[in-house]
Amino acid sequence: MGSVAKRLSQLTALESESSRILRTIQPNKIPNSLSQRLDTTLKDSHNMKVFGMGTLASMASRDRYMRFTHSMYGVYSTMEDELDRCCVIPNDDNENGTESTNVVAHFWNKHSEILRRSDKLKGDMLDLSPRDTVPSEYSVATDEYRNAIRTAGTKDREDGGGRLLGHAYTRYLADLMGGQVLGTPTRLALGLEVGAPRQYSFTFPIDRKNYVEDVYYDLNGAGGLMDGDGAQIEDAVAEARAAFGYNVKVYSEEPFVIDSVVGLKNIFTGWLMRR
Repeated sequence: MGSVAKRLSQLTALESESSRILRTIQPNKIPNSLSQRLDTTLKDSHNMKVFGMGTLASMASRDRYMRFTHSMYGVYSTMEDELDRCCVIPNDDNENGTESTNVVAHFWNKHSEILRRSDKLKGDMLDLSPRDTVPSEYSVATDEYRNAIRTAGTKDREDGGGRLLGHAYTRYLADLMGGQVLGTPTRLALGLEVGAPRQYSFTFPIDRKNYVEDVYYDLNGAGGLMDGDGAQIEDAVAEARAAFGYNVKVYSEEPFVIDSVVGLKNIFTGWLMRR
């Protein structure tokens, strides 16, 4: 049990490191910057209880994990498609279009290679259910979330706004700051192979703190391209708050209280079996 306690303390330390990163980086301290405004949503819209218990519940069984991962794949693939579309200006005579310099492109062109999750999520699903395609039908809550992302992308392409950055902030910052903690517990709980799950792994060009700081600086850079009256920044912040709400619906779509206990039990059982 001492080793279990040691592992839990390591996970807690990583979580504490994430908190220290948010406290000590500079771009999110700039008054009324996009990153500073987005960080306010962590306090007033991020439901840690639902996120935590919903994540543990996904570790109750491989079937539950598959459904959760499929929902996340639907969210990320939709979001990344919309982000990609905002980075290209369609040309009538050029199917691929030309590179855009809008608000969304300012951020996504710099970070898409590292942040992109959809291929990793697809790989995680195929590990458990090998087939060439991913089911196209999603849960009600997942489809509601996906439709909101599509609407944000459409509006951004119409008016040059950055609503999608609110969605990107909600998902990717959670992955960067807390998601890395979840890889080992998920692998232990579900008996996955070494290297799985992929969805929580990143390859940073620099250390994690400096990369997170770069993400925040580039969010601010995108915010600096928004309209001068602050309306587009508020649109992005409102979208982040809405995204947290959609996440709560996805994470709590299935009963999670009992399954979260089962998931926690599976983590300890998995650790004991792999000793």
